[in-house]
Amino acid sequence: MKKTSKIMSIALAMLMTAGLASCGSSDDKGNDGSKAASNSGETVEVKMAVWGSGAADNFNKGADVFNSRQDKIKFSVEMQSGDYNQFLGAKTAANDLPDMFFLSPYAQVAQFAKNGKTLDLSDQPFAERIYDSAKASCEYDGKLYAYPMAQEMLGILYNKDMFKAAGIETVPTTVSEFEDACEKLKAKGYTPLAATYKDSWTENHTFSCLLGAALQDDMNNWIESMNAGTGSFDVENADAMFRFLDIMKENSGDNYMDADSTAGFNALANGEAAMLFSGEFSLLNMASINPDLPVGLFAVPMTDNAADAKLDVDVGICVAVNKDGKHVDQTLEVLDYMSDNTDKEGWFANTADSIGSAPPCMTYEGTLKSDYLADYQKYMDEGNIRPWVYQQLAAGTQAILGDTVQGYFAGSKDQATVLKELDQQYADLIS
Repeated sequence: MKKTSKIMSIALAMLMTAGLASCGSSDDKGNDGSKAASNSGETVEVKMAVWGSGAADNFNKGADVFNSRQDKIKFSVEMQSGDYNQFLGAKTAANDLPDMFFLSPYAQVAQFAKNGKTLDLSDQPFAERIYDSAKASCEYDGKLYAYPMAQEMLGILYNKDMFKAAGIETVPTTVSEFEDACEKLKAKGYTPLAATYKDSWTENHTFSCLLGAALQDDMNNWIESMNAGTGSFDVENADAMFRFLDIMKENSGDNYMDADSTAGFNALANGEAAMLFSGEFSLLNMASINPDLPVGLFAVPMTDNAADAKLDVDVGICVAVNKDGKHVDQTLEVLDYMSDNTDKEGWFANTADSIGSAPPCMTYEGTLKSDYLADYQKYMDEGNIRPWVYQQLAAGTQAILGDTVQGYFAGSKDQATVLKELDQQYADLIS
C-alpha cells in the first residue's frame, strides 16, 4: 500500500540526515551540464524516482504522452520497490539523486531544502495555480522547494444505496447522528463499518483525523508545542476521540482485528459493509470489483458540533527537482508538463482521472464523474477542510501512532495507557 512505503523509521531518518549533511553542491542554480546537453542535439533523459504504489501504470502512461509529443527529452519514471526512504538516503550520500523525486510533505521537503539539495521552484508557472492550502506542504523559509502533485482525502466513504435502504436520508454531521446511522444500518442487517485494523497504518490515519477534530483552530499551536517538546497527546477533547474509536469497534463486525486494509477496501466495494474510514486510495481496486458502486464521502463527525466536521485533506505527493542535476532545464520542462491543468490528454488525464486516483492540488476538469469526488469538491469549494496532523509532526510519528492506537483497537491498552505511551515515544523520537 502506498502509505506504508512512506513510513520513515528513526534509523532511516538519521541515515538521510547524515547523508544530506555530507554532500556538497556544484553551483547556486544547479545547471551544470544542462545547457551543454541541450546544445548537443542528443535526446536527454529525465528520470523521476517514485515510491512503490498501485499507480505505476498510470505514471508510465503520463510519461508516454510527453515522450510522444517531442524527441528532445525522454521522460522516464522509476518505481522503487524497496524502502523508498532508504533509497533516498543512499542516493543522497552518494550525491546521485535523480533529476526529480517524490518527497513526503512538510518535514521531508524542508529537510532536503535546508541541506541545499532541491531547487527553489517559487517562480515556476504551477505556483500560481496550486491551492493556497497546498503550499505549506512544500515550503521552506518562505519558498517552494517542491511541486505538490497530488493531495489526498481522509473521511468516511459510504455506500449510498445501503444508506438509502436503511432510511438514512442525510449524512451524519455529529457523533450522535453517526451512532444513529450505525444503529439503522445494523437494524437492516448491514455491517456499518469495514474493518482494516490488522494494518497499523490505518489506525495512524484514524487517530490523526480525530486529533484534527479535537484540536480544531488550535492545531498549529499544538503542533508547534509538540515539536518543541512541550506538548502532549492528552488534549482537551481526548475523551471524544476515544469515544469515536469505541463506536468504530462496536460497529466493525466480529473479529475486526483479523481484517487488513485490503479486506476492508474490498468489503466496501463488495457491499459487505456500508462505510469505510479511509481515503480515495482505498477505491483503487473498486474499478475491477464494482465500478458502478455509488460511493459518497463525508467528514468524520467526532463531536456534537456539526461545524467541527471538516474533511481531512492534505498533500500526499511532493515532487522535488535535484538542484545539482545535470539536466535541470529539461527537468523543468517535464515539470511544466506535469503541472498543466489545461492539458486534457496529459499527465493529469492519465494519473488523476480514474477511481481512487489522488486529485491534483489545483483546479482540474477531468472526465471522471463520481459521487465521492463531487463531495470532496464541495468541501474544497467551501473551505471546510483541515490538514493531516501527523504529517506536520516529526518523521516516524505515523509508526508510533499506528502501532500504539492499534493496541487500543485490540483491547490491550486503555485510553490512559495510549496517551502516556504516545507522549513517551514522541519525546524519544524528537530527542
